[in-house]
Amino acid sequence: MEIKELIDRLCDKYPLDLQENWDNSGLQIGNLNNELENVLISLDLEDEGVDMAIKNKCNLIITHHPYLFNGTKSIDFSDDFYNRLDKVIKNDISVFAMHTNLDIAKDGLNDNLCEILNIKNTNILEVGKEIGLGRYGHIDKIKALDFAKKVKDVLVAEKLICYGNMGKEIEKVAVCGGAGQSLFEDAFINECDLMITGDVSYHMAMDYSNRGLIIIDAGHFASENHVIYKLEKVIYELIDKEIYTYSKEDTFRTFI
Repeated sequence: MEIKELIDRLCDKYPLDLQENWDNSGLQIGNLNNELENVLISLDLEDEGVDMAIKNKCNLIITHHPYLFNGTKSIDFSDDFYNRLDKVIKNDISVFAMHTNLDIAKDGLNDNLCEILNIKNTNILEVGKEIGLGRYGHIDKIKALDFAKKVKDVLVAEKLICYGNMGKEIEKVAVCGGAGQSLFEDAFINECDLMITGDVSYHMAMDYSNRGLIIIDAGHFASENHVIYKLEKVIYELIDKEIYTYSKEDTFRTFI
């Protein structure tokens, strides 16, 4: 099987044309015509992940976040950021990103977030869209604080930042993995009690919590890292190769 065959199957499920117009999902580097060996999945392209791919003879790395995002005019392999690209090229590894297409598509990141948090009867969060970002649905009635503790455990988040009345009983919950504060208004319009996302600004959180929306900021990493294990299950159904996952854990933020 060529790498392209696996990628085509994944893109049938998570079409690239669903990605936001600012995004850069798709091939980052490599040759999709190469024969597929083994696969590594990670949230980002990390040095340690590349080393793990090399060790386990993976010639395809699938990431959620695109490694090449903004315009690149120069690639200096002495730079720590581009050094991992040097290793990828020398070891003939292809890197493919599935970002907002995976967020938006059915059975993608946000549907998986609902599934692992047991949020039922889900709908698209973006108002007026049949296919869009975010989801909302229902849970058994529970106090927001108790639900937040469950979120922390399930997402393996080091800490949560919560805004609003955590003593309130909730049953309608919105989610958006990553940076989802642009959907706060959608959550409010859909009459959600609480929203889970990452990268929440203080003032946005205060504005919406004062309007009654409880907000859980789980961090960008914790709200999305679960998707690598979802992709692992999906890919196991498509190929008979070895599949590895690399997770750096929530080490980008330091809590003191």
